[in-house]
Amino acid sequence: MRTLSYKILSLCFGIMLLAQACKKDKIDTKVDNRILTENRVSSNVRIINLAGFNQVIANGDSLTSFIVRPSTGPDSYKYPGTSYFPTDGRLGQTWSIPQNLFNQQETAALKFGVRNINETNDSFDISMVAKNDYNTPTDYVLMPTRYTNGQSEVAAIPRGVASPSKPDHFKIRIVNLSANINNPAYGLSGSQEDLRGPVSLAFADGTLVNNATNNITAANKASEYVELPYGTYQFRVLLQDGKQLPSPGSSEDYSLGLIDPATSSIPKDYYKVSHQVYAPIQTYQPGGVYTILVAPQRFDYLVDDIGNNSFLYQNAFRVITDVSAPANQTYFRLQAANAIAGQVMGLKVNGKLIANHIAYGNGSDYANLIKGNYTVEALDASGNVLASVTQELRPSQNYTAWLHPDQTGKAKLLLVANDLSGTSFTGPMDDATYARQAKKFFFSKRFLNLSIGNPYITFTFDNGQYNSNAVVNIQPGLPVFEQPYIGGFATGDAYNILAYRSKPNVVPGTWANDIETLPHDVFIANKTLYQKPNKGLPVDEPGVYTVALIGTSTNATPTNKAKMIIIKHTK
Repeated sequence: MRTLSYKILSLCFGIMLLAQACKKDKIDTKVDNRILTENRVSSNVRIINLAGFNQVIANGDSLTSFIVRPSTGPDSYKYPGTSYFPTDGRLGQTWSIPQNLFNQQETAALKFGVRNINETNDSFDISMVAKNDYNTPTDYVLMPTRYTNGQSEVAAIPRGVASPSKPDHFKIRIVNLSANINNPAYGLSGSQEDLRGPVSLAFADGTLVNNATNNITAANKASEYVELPYGTYQFRVLLQDGKQLPSPGSSEDYSLGLIDPATSSIPKDYYKVSHQVYAPIQTYQPGGVYTILVAPQRFDYLVDDIGNNSFLYQNAFRVITDVSAPANQTYFRLQAANAIAGQVMGLKVNGKLIANHIAYGNGSDYANLIKGNYTVEALDASGNVLASVTQELRPSQNYTAWLHPDQTGKAKLLLVANDLSGTSFTGPMDDATYARQAKKFFFSKRFLNLSIGNPYITFTFDNGQYNSNAVVNIQPGLPVFEQPYIGGFATGDAYNILAYRSKPNVVPGTWANDIETLPHDVFIANKTLYQKPNKGLPVDEPGVYTVALIGTSTNATPTNKAKMIIIKHTK
């Protein structure tokens, strides 16, 4: 019996092993959500479409859908995708041509056209032959010659793809394809201004970037690439007489895409202009390569006081990414700011001096550093350590090290991370996700209380008005971390910033009339940038700022009394 039982158990065990051996793993069905599923290798040729073409034929084969829909109706915006343009079957502003479209001679015959409900005339089509050269990557810029003259239909511009020589830098150049505008528009404030001529690349305050990017003519077309430390910049393009060229507004706000013909600035309404010339703010990443392209581009402008508009073409600039940088997982940026009266400040990180001779109320330039644990030290004029802090500093972050006194006057060092992304929280969604809006033209202000004798400060606009918890009951040395910024608008009205002495249960409190009001125009770094030639000032300038209350309200003297200062974190 024992033998029989053993045989039965062995047989059952063998059957179990056999079943396990024959069992196949169950593979869950996976959904491929990629827009482009075919693995096509890109060539060295790119199309920059400034002419508004939406259809393309390559070597006699239609790559786009050539479907035309009416401008109104529930499906007016729905276009079926194609293999080469899977999103909506239409040519966009930039297109890297796949390698498989080139023949053995590395050429491709291309034809571009417009197909809309009101435009089906083949006379607006252009033809060209693109050449793929492995040694010379090239951009073919399709120009809006229907509305301009002085440039050919297609401009071939060699493109750089070599990485910067310094790993924490990026490369940038300027290309000038400006042209004469046919039939300039006329607005209430005058006729469309002439923005032709040599162009120069400048920082937000109008300071020129480099001699190599100055006075680039339409005949020379392209400057050399120059290298700059990575960071968040608002570049401007200037003519020799100081006029600013606009950039086409992004989809973040319809009003930013409008232009006043006579000033090239954003209009407040049909009768008023803001004198804000749109120029995007963005982070230029380490290892990236960029082109500032100047050429005629399309804008809308108001034609009456009820919001009707038409369009015009104006010489303008656009930022084009030549080489996309990988995610920054290495570098962060650090600056110092001095909030101790009568003290000159230096800043040392892990024993290395990165800033020195920082006067009271001022900030230093930024240094690029590698992520890690750091001991950050604030120094006096003799090199003695006034205060220090040890902290992990993370990649892709922007920090300010604030030297300030505590309520007893002892020096403290406060590291504050600044958000330069232009992204704001817009509220929770029904599906439990969080909505955020990313902008490229933003007015972000953060508030700090680093003063003595002011235990609670609420910052307000005129007449005690405030609209955010980011300004309420700010305590000394304690930054607000949850939604710490207040925003502004390109078309906003003039304002002043006031300090109120508040309490946890009394807001805004009592106006601190011993603390000088901060007027809106102090946020304009260089007023002459706007006043050339004979133009008005905007209310303020876009960017990321910290407004800090420094000094003392206890036994104050003219040199150390409490005051508000601003530190700008975008360049």
